[in-house]
Amino acid sequence: MTFGKKATGAMASLFLLFGLSACDGGESGGGSSGESGGDVKLTMWAWPGFGLGDLAAEYEENNPGVTIEIQEADYADVHQNLITALSSGSGAPDISAVDEGYLERMKKNSDQFHNLYDLGAKDLEGDYLDWKWQQANNAAGDFLLGIPTDVGPMVMAYREDIFEKAGLPTDPTEVAAQIDTWEKYIEAGKKVKETTGANMIGRTTDLYQAVLEQAQIQYFDEEENFVAEESEQNVRAWELATSAQDISSNLERDSAEWGSALAAGDIATVLLPPWMMQNIKNAAPDTAGKWNVTFIPEGSGNFGGSFLTLPKQGKNQEEAYDFITWVMSPDQQLRIWSEANGPFPSTPGVYEDPSIQEYNDDFFNNPELGSYYAEAAQKIVAGHKGVMHDPVSQLFQDALISIEDGNATEKEAWDNVLTEAKRQLDRQ
Repeated sequence: MTFGKKATGAMASLFLLFGLSACDGGESGGGSSGESGGDVKLTMWAWPGFGLGDLAAEYEENNPGVTIEIQEADYADVHQNLITALSSGSGAPDISAVDEGYLERMKKNSDQFHNLYDLGAKDLEGDYLDWKWQQANNAAGDFLLGIPTDVGPMVMAYREDIFEKAGLPTDPTEVAAQIDTWEKYIEAGKKVKETTGANMIGRTTDLYQAVLEQAQIQYFDEEENFVAEESEQNVRAWELATSAQDISSNLERDSAEWGSALAAGDIATVLLPPWMMQNIKNAAPDTAGKWNVTFIPEGSGNFGGSFLTLPKQGKNQEEAYDFITWVMSPDQQLRIWSEANGPFPSTPGVYEDPSIQEYNDDFFNNPELGSYYAEAAQKIVAGHKGVMHDPVSQLFQDALISIEDGNATEKEAWDNVLTEAKRQLDRQ
């Protein structure tokens, strides 16, 4: 889950993490309440948007003696606080959410976490999207760091009125058929710009990330070699993004300016994971009914998605495991989606449920919205996220912004980002 997340590039915290193995927090809590016979208080770290409050209260009611305290902080703070606690050897919670962008860093120090296979997680594997489950596995497949929470399948929201004015189709099936490659997306964007004055996308970084996420190899190969310069997908994503400058508003997503541009009809499309629907509704409420949704070009992509992990510093691993496997089971993930307006489930067994298949929102004018997300989720190719994926990604995004801002040429920006990425990687 990545509600409005921004990569932080906090390199100092990352370097700190690489030294964790020498500062093992160990089984500082040991055991569980079953051994002590007392009540149990489970502490969980998360950022806003998980939708677990009511379910945690229900779990407490059904499990007398267990109290769950969900402590929320900003996305970046949760991860940096966890890094600090693990490095110092104390202070980590019983349960911590970890976003997919930080997963490989935590896996490098898996001795700081409980192996969920030791607690029985192997029996749950079939409940989750295979690619999602594998993200939390180590290379040998014998250590599971976390239980999957949500996924962020990508679709494309588009303004029907702008498309119609530009002479483009407005029916979702026809739009997907006509704009089935990213090159055609850019071509359509140029047509939109010429005929309506609206930009196709908010920022070239949005296009860049969507394209990048459609391949397995992005910045690092499976052996953690830095391959951004040779990675076909990264090079293609960069070239497409830089060629889209004249159809980009160059506005940061979720900024006040971005919201104003949406409200004014100056942005024709938004590449849309489920959690971002509310962002558009909040930013431009008067555009309700003007949007429709279809598939993004060339399949799908993933933007966001997290895991619930058990740091070894926690004192109640058995109770914590029982809670996270219950609250992220298929039934509860479906309830989070349908009852709490929460993120999209990572459990494909519920995708045929009417609450997903029949999900729609008049704001987006598509009665099959839920089925689009379900299909997109099953098309996702899980890209390899290297230990330094998020910091490197932020460098590439900053480089693209430097081009849009007129502070660098395309070649200068490309050379600069590769130099800086290699410099930071050499400091590991």
